[in-house]
This record gives sequence, structure tokens and C-alpha cells, in this order.
Amino acid sequence: MYILQARRALRALKGLVRLQALVRGHNVRKQAQMTMRCMQALVRVQARVRARRLQLTHEKLQMKAEEEDERRLSVVEEIMNPKSPLKSYKWDSRNRSPGKIFKENASKKHDAFMKRERALAYAYAYEVCILHVFRCN
Repeated sequence: MYILQARRALRALKGLVRLQALVRGHNVRKQAQMTMRCMQALVRVQARVRARRLQLTHEKLQMKAEEEDERRLSVVEEIMNPKSPLKSYKWDSRNRSPGKIFKENASKKHDAFMKRERALAYAYAYEVCILHVFRCN
């Protein structure tokens, strides 16, 4: 008789242990799902912030490029339409015609313009590299 009761108690205990494992497993899965949802939300927010920063940087670079284009146009107009070669350019009292002086000065301006362009291209490339490094970290 005691053996029968012990077997019933053991069977009930086994069922209770299974039920506890099931409930604990469910709770653990629920907690893991909640953690994953929170992590997903954080990743989404970080992606939005990163995208906004890149957008602002891109807009800033576009504005700089537009300003540089406007400056280039004004320089080109100044070179193409000088008011007077004697006013625009320094006269060095050598035996040269105003046409030669204009060509030399235009050449100097072109060289300076190309140097500036190379420097800007280098700076832009360096800035893009820095952005890439920060994005990867």
C-alpha cells in the first residue's frame, strides 16, 4: 500500500517538474524575445541617427561645392571680361603688350585655381576616409 502511494507521489512529482520546466522555459523565451525587441529598437534608432548625420554631411558638402562653383564662375567671368587690363593686372613696366600680360595673369590664376582644386579634392577624400573609419567603429 505504501509502495502504491509512493509511486503515485513520484508520478505526480515528475509531472510537476515537467510543468515547472515548461513554464520556466516559456518565461525564458519570453524574456529573450523582449530583449531582442529592445535591441532591435536601439539598432533602428542608431541607424536613423547615422543616416541623418550622413545626410547633413552630404548637404554640407553640396553647399560647399555650389559655393565653390559660384566662386569659379565669378573668377572665369573676371578673367574673360576684364574692365581694363591695366586696372585688373599689375603693370611691371617691362616691354610687353597688354595681351601678353593678360595671358600670363590668366595662366597664373589658372594654376592657382588648379592647386586649390587639388587641395580641396585631397581634403574631401580625407574627410570621406575619416567618415568611413567612424562608421566602421
